[in-house]
Amino acid sequence: MKFNLIKINKFFGEKQVLRDINIKLDGNRVVGLLGPNGAGKTTLMRIICGFYGTSEGAILINNRKVNSKDKKYKQMIGYLPENNPLYGYLTSGEYLQYIGNLKGLTNSEISRQIRKWSLECGIGEYLDQKIEILSKGYRQRVGLAASLMGNPKILILDEPTSGLDPKQIIEVRKLIKKLAKEKLVLLSTHILPEARAICDRLLIISKGSIVLDKETLKIRSLERKFIDLTS
Repeated sequence: MKFNLIKINKFFGEKQVLRDINIKLDGNRVVGLLGPNGAGKTTLMRIICGFYGTSEGAILINNRKVNSKDKKYKQMIGYLPENNPLYGYLTSGEYLQYIGNLKGLTNSEISRQIRKWSLECGIGEYLDQKIEILSKGYRQRVGLAASLMGNPKILILDEPTSGLDPKQIIEVRKLIKKLAKEKLVLLSTHILPEARAICDRLLIISKGSIVLDKETLKIRSLERKFIDLTS
């Protein structure tokens, strides 16, 4: 599948927050989006997810222009926001059931996908436990499972390892790499070593513009490159 952003511009009032964003993505891989606070990462992700419209530009899938507000397009996208908005009073299973209902899945499909994604995300034994008593690492896994309900082709993950301890980071990293065998994964992070460890390709955004687009293995000094391009 080919996923392209063509000359994306975004204004909030008179303030321009994205400038001529051109990104071409294809294949099942992990693409990292790096940038300082306020660079436009979250805005770009929300445009891809259809939460914001573009001021200018287009989104193309397999070279065909799509409407990001269209239901069929949104069904292709799974989104894990940075502040994972889980309902602590629900069990993990109840929350996934709720997400499945929101996505318009049938009851039988919801049950099947809860089984599938709870196993994939390692939360099968926690489906009957309330989310509020789970560790942050397992709450993040529940959020990932929720983003996978509906079996989207594209996963958008905003700071997926934020606040996790080293063991949890390794576990979530392995899970994301596994998911990328079947899906296109775009994730944002401000942790440069994490980006290098998990991403096949890196994009750096600064002041609303893409200033680097390169295969991870071809970047010799990511830290120096990041400082030079965003200072």
